[in-house]
Order: sequence, then C-alpha cells, then structure tokens
Amino acid sequence: MPRHLWLLCALALLAAPATRSSAQDQPAPAPTEQERAMAAWDRASAPGPWHAFLAPYAGKWKVAGRVWNDPSGEPSLSRGEAQLDLILGGRFLQEHLRGQSGKLQYEGEGLLGCDNAAGTLTWVWIDSLGTMMSVLTGPAGEPGKPVELHGQLTDPASGRVIKLRVVLTFVSAWEFKWEYFGAPDGFEEARMMEMTYTRGR
Repeated sequence: MPRHLWLLCALALLAAPATRSSAQDQPAPAPTEQERAMAAWDRASAPGPWHAFLAPYAGKWKVAGRVWNDPSGEPSLSRGEAQLDLILGGRFLQEHLRGQSGKLQYEGEGLLGCDNAAGTLTWVWIDSLGTMMSVLTGPAGEPGKPVELHGQLTDPASGRVIKLRVVLTFVSAWEFKWEYFGAPDGFEEARMMEMTYTRGR
C-alpha cells in the first residue's frame, strides 16, 4: 500500500472513535415547558410519604366520643365502630362510622387526603345528624406528627358562623384521635368534641 494511503486510513480510524465519543457527550435537549408541567403533575399525583403513613390505618376501629354542650359541664358519651379503607390507588383514606349516643343512632362518612402540590391535609365529613359538609384543611407537616386543621360551620340555633380548629393526633399504630375546638367571632375558643379510635394489638 502506498505510504500516503496508509496514513489516510490510520487517520480515519483514529478520528472515528473521537467522532462517536463527541456525539455521545452531547447534552440531552432541555425538556419543553409542557414536559416539565407533565412531570410536575406526575409527581403531585403519585402517593407520597403521608399516603404511605396512612396506609396501615385501614381496617376496623372502635370509636369513643365525648361531646361538650357546656364547656364547663360533663360531656355526653357515644360509642361506635368505624371501617377505614384506602381508595383510588392509596390516595385517600375513606371512613364509614356507625355510632350511638344514648338512644340516638347515627352514621357518618369521612375522607382524608394529602395534597402533595399544596402540602396540605384535608378532611371532609358528613353524617346523619345534619345536612352540613365539614371541610377542614391545614399544613401537612411531617407524617405522623399532630396536624391542625381549620374550617367553619353555621350554628343552627344562632345563625352565627363558628370557626373550627381540629387537632388530629396519631398516638400509636393502635390509637388516634380527633379533638374539635371552636367559637364564634369575639368568643373564647372552647373544647367541643373528642373522638378516640382504638383497635387491638
């Protein structure tokens, strides 16, 4: 082979890997605005740490309730059973409660969920004791730590709006409780109700 052709072949072989390496080192194209938005939606819609924490709370629970009609008086008592179930791919914890206070029997439905995008927990409650829907929401914080939720209701007797503050406390894997506090504007907040959920170990 003539010397100049040999040199040309050698140079071509040396240049080829460098060309391939250069192409591989090229950065991937930046995602489009639509791709970034869809990725954000995917992250927000996937069950997260709070959903994983709530999952073991699915199951049957005994419920003991106390209601204070007079903050300085003795509470009225109630007993019941609740079934909690994860729904929609583990994104929400749904509750069905059947209870009794004295001779009064009642049932209720609840829905608890964590909004990943907003970083909030929301509790929605309806029951056979009224026509209102309670919607309470607040910062999610660290999974398992007490959560403070806020909402309001209209007092049928006075027509005044009562601001609600509800504290959800996870005592253990076998116990959690809801504590309700409230007052109309201009009045001191008072304890209204406490619902304690327990189950066998």
